[in-house]
Formats: sequence, C-alpha cells, structure tokens
Amino acid sequence: MGGGEDAGAGMKAGPRRFVRNLLALSAVASAGLATGTDARGADPLKVAVAANFRATFAVVAEAAAADGQGVAGTFGASGLLYAQIVNGRPFDVFLSADAARPQALLAEGLAFAPVVYATGRLALLVNDGAPGPEWLAEDKRVALADPALAPYGRAAAQTLASLDAKVRRIVATNVAQAFQFADSGAIDGAFVALAQVLAEGRPASRYWIVPDHRHEAIEQVAVGLRGGDEARTRKFLEFLAAPATRALLEARGYR
Repeated sequence: MGGGEDAGAGMKAGPRRFVRNLLALSAVASAGLATGTDARGADPLKVAVAANFRATFAVVAEAAAADGQGVAGTFGASGLLYAQIVNGRPFDVFLSADAARPQALLAEGLAFAPVVYATGRLALLVNDGAPGPEWLAEDKRVALADPALAPYGRAAAQTLASLDAKVRRIVATNVAQAFQFADSGAIDGAFVALAQVLAEGRPASRYWIVPDHRHEAIEQVAVGLRGGDEARTRKFLEFLAAPATRALLEARGYR
C-alpha cells in the first residue's frame, strides 16, 4: 500500500506547529466529565470511556443522572485506558471501542458483566472535494487514530488497505484527536467515528460513511471492573443495555 506513516511531511510550518500543539494537549483531551453524586449521595462511578464515545457519553451521563446514577468519564484511546486499568488505575466501568480488551480483562479476572453497548460506524471527514474512495486515491494527508491503540484507527487502516489508497497517514493518539487534526484545517481529512461527525453537525457533503465490508466490525463492549461498588456498576451496565439507551445511541450514529 502506498503512503507510509507521516506525522507531518509536506506540511507547512503553521499547520505542523498546530498539530504539535494538539499532541501536547492530548492529556487535556482525557479530562473527566462528571454529573455529580448519585441519588443516594455517593460519589459518581468512574468510567473509562473510548474517545469516539465522548460526545455521546455526555448524553448518556445526563440520562443516567435522571435515573439516579452519577457517572464521571475519563476519555482516551481504548488501548491506553486498558493499560491504565491493568496497571491499577481505579475505574468502575470500562466503555471500550472494541471487544478484545474487555475480553482480556475478563480473562485476567479484572472485569465482569460484559455488555455490547454499541457497534461503531467509521466515517471519512474531509475539508475539500467529494469524500469517498476517489478522494482517497489522491495525494492527501489523512489522520487516523493509532491502529495499535484504537479500534477506529485499525478500521481506518483496514479501509485504506482495501482501497490501496495512496494518502499520507498522520497518526493521532485517538479518534478525538484525529477529528481535531482535520477539523482545524491543518490537514486534508481524517477517519473518525460517524457519531463525532453527527455530534458536531458537519454537513453530509463533508463526510463519507465507510461501508461495513471495508473493515472489521467495531463492536464496542462495556465491562464492570473489580474493586469498586459492584451493585452500582451492574445497575449502570443494565442501564446501558436498556432499550431506551440503545435508541439514544442509534440516534447518534451507532448501531
């Protein structure tokens, strides 16, 4: 496949500096989002959330609060969050963007009660031209989340391979950062979650929904984590699996 890894080759000084600044702010992108205490006055559940789900998690958190459950999210690439969990960072719930890492936690005895809470959809967001396979045949700079850490990045790499695309890949820490790279205008486009595009209100002329056959399914699994309040955690996982929550997620770009 043409077009190797490129963290800025051919970019002008201004956009290159902007991308470096965004990389420096990656820790900020993992800041928490809280909805306060739950109905009993307990501290909110600590939830590790895949970056693609950030905007949707805000809506889920509001719905959970109305149900009497307080939650606080920390956001990042699924692989990085998994590494933090196995190294002892205290979370109550892990909302991964894949199934493999939750399954690994289950095998290690660190997790329980898996729930498939969504199936993600990949989109190509562009700044000019008509997005689609023909656009990817041109000499473009395209961001994608690190395939080794982020399921959406892996799906993007699979899509590029299936199309024998010639673009120059710019690897971001996670899918939220890939979106920032493109949305800033610093590069030509990015592979992101459809949910991000919809949440930001981007016009349909600026994105292409990648057909499912171009990549492996992005099956997003949630698990409870050992060491916390198991009863409250199970209640939140049941809330995620409830029909009303699933309808909420479908309206925001997930299957």
